[in-house]
Amino acid sequence: KPELATKVFSSDGEVLDHFYIKNRSQVSLQDIPKPIVDALIATEDKDFYNHWGVDLIRFGKAMVKNLFSLRLKEGASTITQQLARNLYLGKSDRHAFDKAVRKMREFITSVQLERRFTKEEILEFYFNVVYFGRGAYGIASASQVYFGKSPAELSMGQIATLIAVLKGPNYYDPITHPERALARRNVVLSQMEKYGFITPEQEAQAREEKLEIKSEEEILMPGIAPHFVEYVRQQMMQKAEKYGFDMYRDGLSVYTTLNARMQRYANQAVEEHLSQYQKMFDKMWDWK
Repeated sequence: KPELATKVFSSDGEVLDHFYIKNRSQVSLQDIPKPIVDALIATEDKDFYNHWGVDLIRFGKAMVKNLFSLRLKEGASTITQQLARNLYLGKSDRHAFDKAVRKMREFITSVQLERRFTKEEILEFYFNVVYFGRGAYGIASASQVYFGKSPAELSMGQIATLIAVLKGPNYYDPITHPERALARRNVVLSQMEKYGFITPEQEAQAREEKLEIKSEEEILMPGIAPHFVEYVRQQMMQKAEKYGFDMYRDGLSVYTTLNARMQRYANQAVEEHLSQYQKMFDKMWDWK
């Protein structure tokens, strides 16, 4: 059961903030645009719909690399194998032998996943579990963290950017390493065109898109009513033990009385007038 973030809503339906251990929001496959699925398959596992969890040729090559080389990193995991690793197995490999053992465990777990779930269910699990960097788990949270949008609102270039990040969330972080992220994004677009998911014209148009990622300051910026949200958190903590929920893992929806539109007007009024009143105050008060 994936850990889900609790969302705090304003009275007019806006998300004010989240409480979480892992910033993850559940989303169904029907709400994930097809180009996102296409980008993942084209880049990570072009034979996803044809294998039974493991690509034996790719698996064999990865095993050979891990057993006979201390420098080459294993790769070539199918989407199902990546899901198995994210759900159950972790990534704490100390050396090549550990990697080889993990690949065998991935093999077994992937086959079991394929036997018990449909391809569509596996994709939905994947898009809700996988880590995109910046504390964002799952495609819904990643879309909000990087672009301030839902998955359905993403452009082709933005879709390719998120799929690009999966190869290495830190190495391809589009905020700290925009050149790497851009180059990897273009690889994703190239793969999509290669396997017929987009036309050459769509690829060329997407390549022209700028990254337009939210800045680090915007990502870390508190919401419009941080003191109010903290009061809500304190109230929820008092109720958690009584009602038996985990505010940081159970993905609750908390509906509050605060009106987001009115709050923004209040914040704006403070910003407009505080500088004027601060000058008046400084003339009347000696800090010494």
